[in-house]
Amino acid sequence: MYSDAHTHITGNPFGENALTPPELQGVLKKVREAGVTMIVAGSTDLATARRLVEIASAEDIVYASIGIHPWIAAPLDEETYNGFKAMTRHPKVVAFGEIGLDESRSRGSKEDQLECLSQQCRLCRETGLPPIIHQRGLHQELMDTLRREQPPAGAMHGFSGGLAELKEWLDLGYWITVGRAVLTPEGQGLKSMVQEIPEDRVLLESDGINKPKEGETEGQERVVKVAQVVASWRGTTAEELGVLTTANLKRMLNL
Repeated sequence: MYSDAHTHITGNPFGENALTPPELQGVLKKVREAGVTMIVAGSTDLATARRLVEIASAEDIVYASIGIHPWIAAPLDEETYNGFKAMTRHPKVVAFGEIGLDESRSRGSKEDQLECLSQQCRLCRETGLPPIIHQRGLHQELMDTLRREQPPAGAMHGFSGGLAELKEWLDLGYWITVGRAVLTPEGQGLKSMVQEIPEDRVLLESDGINKPKEGETEGQERVVKVAQVVASWRGTTAEELGVLTTANLKRMLNL
């Protein structure tokens, strides 16, 4: 039994590469055959969040994480804010994400990103849903925002920082999501950090591709390969790690 704590099925933040309905069914078939029993798919804006809710309603293993991706961050107007808030009443909407800060790829200014993040943290606080956090740079600004807004503890997705940053996240009560970076040669440098994540705070993700590029064959099911690598580093089996991280994910999402 495996789970994917963060993935994408409705396109990238710029409206590209969304899975068609037949492609989505193909992805879910592979996921189920790989032993993945739940995936948390993230939105990039209000429109993709609505689409995710439709998919989650129809697919037992899909759960929706809604919000504005930091690459297209802009302050939320009243209609968007209320639209997201209304969506949280759906039982398959389980988190806000991915939300956060990105100093290298965002089209939004630093100020717009910070306002967008603050508003979504307030939505987390008002609704009780945890955030799934994206961070590239701007670490101190991100931590300051989370400490000020005090949303429920959520997940730091695709974490690749060092031990000092890991301690900061753990001190905030966050779960640490390990993903596709460990499958790369550079990812071998994460081994010592991954070994320090407490058992009850580790999650796995695919950060799955939307529509595969030519020659690519793997999507969300690669979370099983992530589990195999992480399990070898932590001295357990992939199956045992899958059970553990699925229980952790359900606890974080209050399922």
